[in-house]
Amino acid sequence: MPGIFRDRTKLSPRYVPEELPHRQQQIQQIVHVFSEAATDPDRFPLTILQVVGNAGIGKSTTVIKSAKALEDRFAQNHLALKTAYINLKLQGGNKFAIYRFLLERLAPDLPSQGLSAEEMLRYLLRYLRDNKQYALIIMDEIDYLIKTSKDSSIIYDLTRLNEFEPDKPCNIKGVIFICRSTDFYSRLDPAELSTLGRVPMEFQPYSLEQVSDILSSRCKQAFNSRAIGSDVIDQVARITISPQVNGDVRYALDLLLYAGNLAESQGTEHVTLDQVRKVHGQTSPSITTEEIEQLSRNQLVSLVAVVRALKSRKKQYVELKDIRLHAAELAEQLGIKKMEVEDHLDELKVRKLIEVRSFKEIGLHGAALSELEPILMNKVKQG
Repeated sequence: MPGIFRDRTKLSPRYVPEELPHRQQQIQQIVHVFSEAATDPDRFPLTILQVVGNAGIGKSTTVIKSAKALEDRFAQNHLALKTAYINLKLQGGNKFAIYRFLLERLAPDLPSQGLSAEEMLRYLLRYLRDNKQYALIIMDEIDYLIKTSKDSSIIYDLTRLNEFEPDKPCNIKGVIFICRSTDFYSRLDPAELSTLGRVPMEFQPYSLEQVSDILSSRCKQAFNSRAIGSDVIDQVARITISPQVNGDVRYALDLLLYAGNLAESQGTEHVTLDQVRKVHGQTSPSITTEEIEQLSRNQLVSLVAVVRALKSRKKQYVELKDIRLHAAELAEQLGIKKMEVEDHLDELKVRKLIEVRSFKEIGLHGAALSELEPILMNKVKQG
């Protein structure tokens, strides 16, 4: 009997499909914005673009696909365009760390130790110009960075790269900022807001028919024949466009993955509607596989400690001392020498994965503990 899955990685947030249904128009728009850069890059000015829309509606994948199309256009003209994509939830923190990552992606030959943030950008611009290379920078989750950092000057820096050496061409042709909303505008000063601009490209949520189409395409790659029916796909699509999920296709893919895992564990020949309903009732859109992928090892251990403390106490909320105890036990088992759980709980709170009412009331945002813990521990053991 064939198994449930053909290739479960096709449901992973890391997987970028060859075809991107219902976002071709947006890809064409982005490519059009930068199209003249491929024919006369030295005369093409630094161009800033904002892409705005809800979580899980294809913003990042669309921009990445657009960047690849632009790289191909440059190559056709015997020019080199490099793309630096940074997810600021995952790789952010502060300006120095972000600019160091830019150097590693775009100018790996340059040392970054001992350089100020401004020097890193200046060296990067000089390196690209000396080596006749061009670059496109993609800053994903910029609203998250601005909301969690007191320093919003990264926007001012990156939107004025052409002013570092105004008498010379700027070989960074574009900076694309991706965000979920423009609420972060209120945290910017007038100069930063002016350089960023106020006319973003807005992505609208997928319709029910579009979600069904996207999920059908992905299921053909992920599941074996007859392992999943159109009734299940349609039900997941309806759940996806509900107010609770708010059109997040990544949650839909998680739901299909977990329902498939449940079908395997129960030994059924195909995924059933009851299995989908059970998984949906036990999981929360606020904790997706993508969120888990973005956590550091110590953050994962801290989240597992919260889960175990809640399971042990069998209460909705637990005290910080309970979490410390479980975190210490886990750290000892895993060989982690230093574990400052409070720092990691703060980050989990910012990411809205846990709820902190006080040191005596810490809980999770509705995730099923029995479903979540093995997923987290598997990620922890991967290192």
